[in-house]
Amino acid sequence: MNNQSTQDNQSGQRITRREILAASGATLVGATLFGTLLESVLGQDMNGQDIRRKGITSKEGGMKPTFLPEAGSTDPVAHSVAENLFWNEQLMEHAKFFVMLMPGPELAGPRAQAEQFQQTFAGQLEKARTASLERSNYAAFNRSTVELVKPYVDFKRKMRDEQAAGRLMSLVWPAFFEHTAREAERFSKRLDQFSRGDTAIDMKEAAEFWTIIMGEHADFIAHLLDPEENALIQKAMQTSAAFRQMHKSVPSSKGPVEKAVDDIIDFKTAAEKGIQTGKIKSIIHPTLADHVRREALKAADELKRAS
Repeated sequence: MNNQSTQDNQSGQRITRREILAASGATLVGATLFGTLLESVLGQDMNGQDIRRKGITSKEGGMKPTFLPEAGSTDPVAHSVAENLFWNEQLMEHAKFFVMLMPGPELAGPRAQAEQFQQTFAGQLEKARTASLERSNYAAFNRSTVELVKPYVDFKRKMRDEQAAGRLMSLVWPAFFEHTAREAERFSKRLDQFSRGDTAIDMKEAAEFWTIIMGEHADFIAHLLDPEENALIQKAMQTSAAFRQMHKSVPSSKGPVEKAVDDIIDFKTAAEKGIQTGKIKSIIHPTLADHVRREALKAADELKRAS
């Protein structure tokens, strides 16, 4: 596959590999390759419920929508529902990835635990979709989610230590276990905050969290691409370095971080399409490609709301 190989987007335009490269990296000029796909869609049906009544929007552009609170919303119920819809999905998929990366009879025990967590968070996601949450009961639902997250964080950290010590011998990096544990912990903290009626986002905290998350995503992508995809690997590593530098020294204004996240959204969206169509060679499962794209959309939304 040469550098001129192309992929189609939903508008019928041709996206070249060079344009995919140009969409990556925090320091690059980010033309919005799939901007129309990232616009909010109001009033979508969610298992028979009108999500507009919940004060929630969705952003499309991949395999699954990304549910977010409406712009400008300070309603803790809407924020709680959106957070539960988003992160219960992500935590369920974390377990799915662990199952995929724990093959063979020697890993049957931890794989079974991961399968149980996958079922647990699939169940909590379904409850978030169907429950009638309001001021009188949303905090109780948040607490029920937090109680499910706690043992999951413990499992991830235990697996991290076992893998690092050479006792687990799965295909999951210790860094990936830690990455997903960090996400789960912040999910719990945000739910606790919403339960107190507080939906504020501190810019420095959000920037510190999302820059390390986006940097690690770039690392993961670089190490899962086919070795022949040298140009994409290099761009992913450059993106990682840029985010890690911002994490070490968070800018005084959120503009540079927002720009970096917008750029990586473009890259992830185009890369997901390339992975799905076989234009990019990798061992990145399409579910993982869409998973990290949705987290970038979540990052962009939080940074916009941050003060």
